[in-house]
Amino acid sequence: MSIDSTATPVDELAVRVVEDALRSGLQVLPEHVGKMLLAAAGITVPAGVEVADVDEVPAELTGPWAVKAVSTTLVHKTDAGGVRIGVAREQLAEATAAIRASLAEAGHACEGFLVEQMAPKGEEVVVGAVRTEGLGWAVMVGLGGVFVEVLEDVAFGVAPITRDQAGAMLAELRGLPLLQGARGRTPVSTDALVDVIVRLAGADGLLEALPAQVREIDLNPVIVSPDGAVAVDARFVLDADAEDDEVGHEVRGAADLGPLFEPRRIAVLGASAKGTNGGTLFIRNLLGYGFPGTIVPIHPSAESIEGIAAVPSLAEAGDIDYAYVALPAGAVADSLAAAGGRLRFAQVISSGFAETEEGIGLERDLVSRMRALGTRVIGPNCLGTHSTRGRITFVPDAPKEVGGVAVLSQSGGLSVDILRLGEARGVAFHSVTSIGNSADLTAAEMLEFLLDSPDTRVVGLYLESLASGRAVLDVLSRRPDAKPVVLLAGGRTADGSRAATSHTGALSGHHRLWPALARQAGMELVDTLGDFVNVLATMDLLDGGYPVENNEVVLFGNGGGASVLAADAMQRCGLTTPRLPEATIAHLDGLGLPPGNGLANPIDAPAPTLAVDGGAVAKDILGAVLDATRPAAVISHFNVGIIQRNMGATHGDVTGTLIDAIAAARDAGPAPCHHLMVLKADGKADMEAQIRDYALRARERGFPVFAELEEAAVVARALVRRGRRAAATPH
Repeated sequence: MSIDSTATPVDELAVRVVEDALRSGLQVLPEHVGKMLLAAAGITVPAGVEVADVDEVPAELTGPWAVKAVSTTLVHKTDAGGVRIGVAREQLAEATAAIRASLAEAGHACEGFLVEQMAPKGEEVVVGAVRTEGLGWAVMVGLGGVFVEVLEDVAFGVAPITRDQAGAMLAELRGLPLLQGARGRTPVSTDALVDVIVRLAGADGLLEALPAQVREIDLNPVIVSPDGAVAVDARFVLDADAEDDEVGHEVRGAADLGPLFEPRRIAVLGASAKGTNGGTLFIRNLLGYGFPGTIVPIHPSAESIEGIAAVPSLAEAGDIDYAYVALPAGAVADSLAAAGGRLRFAQVISSGFAETEEGIGLERDLVSRMRALGTRVIGPNCLGTHSTRGRITFVPDAPKEVGGVAVLSQSGGLSVDILRLGEARGVAFHSVTSIGNSADLTAAEMLEFLLDSPDTRVVGLYLESLASGRAVLDVLSRRPDAKPVVLLAGGRTADGSRAATSHTGALSGHHRLWPALARQAGMELVDTLGDFVNVLATMDLLDGGYPVENNEVVLFGNGGGASVLAADAMQRCGLTTPRLPEATIAHLDGLGLPPGNGLANPIDAPAPTLAVDGGAVAKDILGAVLDATRPAAVISHFNVGIIQRNMGATHGDVTGTLIDAIAAARDAGPAPCHHLMVLKADGKADMEAQIRDYALRARERGFPVFAELEEAAVVARALVRRGRRAAATPH
């Protein structure tokens, strides 16, 4: 191959070497060609030469060498005996003869050898990338050897990757201390490793220069030493039939969703004049929820539906802000086209579109025709929109408290669960929108509006498509100071992993890609619907939180075992419960508390201690702690059943006083600190009712409230992660 790689732009070089390889029928770039691309991108590779025979090794290439077989039929050189390490010049003939014999025994032809200088001693690391549908290049880093082969100690990111994001990927590796000098090892240059990642996957990195036919890359290993990083092996996997991937989302300018969330005139298509169906129920929900605007039922023959005058088509309906469409899929486009461009938003509840093979054409036609008319489509294959302020809803008995939590959900059924569970846990919604297939109006586009809206404080996303997640990443990458965004992702199991010919491809399951995407976008990724609602409620109540510098938590409550379990829950969430300063412990011990306390952190205070001064002692305890320490959060946890049944008769409303005392300590504290509260019942009906009252009292005083310590730990982790990102973001 006669190419001057030093004078050819890397993108042109990549196209030429890939075309040459594909013309030769290769599925993998020859290693020396792949390394030529790496070198052109500024990634250090060993000095070496490809030769047909050892006599061709130039004198200026000094040993010892790594000698590798060149074979168009060989996939894994080491497994077939095609690699020898530490070979001196006088050993070349013997080494290459042994390689030829090993390959012949394995059924491979040996066309030559790649002879390279040995890299400096250091730690083995794997760096790779794989194209993922809808996401683009997923980039992996992990420690080599057993760490990637068996332990799968890897972290992923989504290209393009910045230096800070590459550093965050390294921070996720369990084996990172080995690179930093643990167990007497020599520390290596993690900055040099970050350089490799960024030169490969940064904004102007090699990945951007590669043609679509390059599908997977493994640099395995990259040897990282105290002085640098060298890619000693390179594998570029090709697919001759591959086409350019579509990633991100179409930028169409910020959409004004005001008429969607606060429509004045709503048309309903598909309601029955004689029975009850989805359209009819939607009209009933609007009436029951107090929609203040005009409802226009669309029906070809009925004079009225649910007592409201109907018109035969949208052509006679006048200007419509929002249409709820529950028609057969085949009738939707024509029915909406009758509006002639006088319809702002159409939410298509109907199924039978691109979620089925047969409906792909119908969906494309629908979107194309509506875009030409200026009508935006939500869905299809969804349930509807709930807007508390606009008084529209698709569920009966919908929550009515107007709030700042907006949710976009690709699942219709889950959007109902979010409304129900959210109301039960004190969430005040701005809106919940079921977006289904997102054929036209996407989660990313709606997110941009919600981030700019003064009526929202936090946005929740339930997404099942990595492509939708990538589009959201593109939005949030431009907005580092965005409102809190909480992500619940469907399809996060390891079953999403694909068969692949590289370590990176084999390990790139959705269970790793979703966390990578969320980390880069600055979203809080949660695992369950309960955690989703809890984090939304907390971010809303605390207005997103504030910058924090550490991950330290103080635990305060009753029950020794509960305190131990609470500390365990914090640790599982990456939080610490450091021992209080000795002077603070001595101060607490000097308060004259009843016996049986643990004062080091967790602060284990039995019911008699909590009842001192009717519960007001909590201000003295936490006040002393907050004067001496700067934790990111304080979690107060109380078994209300034990406290009230044992102490209520003699000490009054201890739990209520505890809540007020903690609020006073918080407000008097010298520095901001998140305060969360866990109120546990004893299973008795009367205590459950008291818990609800106490929870309301606590929320009114600005405390997020949870039923279990594990829930509070997850929320504290979300607050700390967001706070630490805020502290690290330049302002």
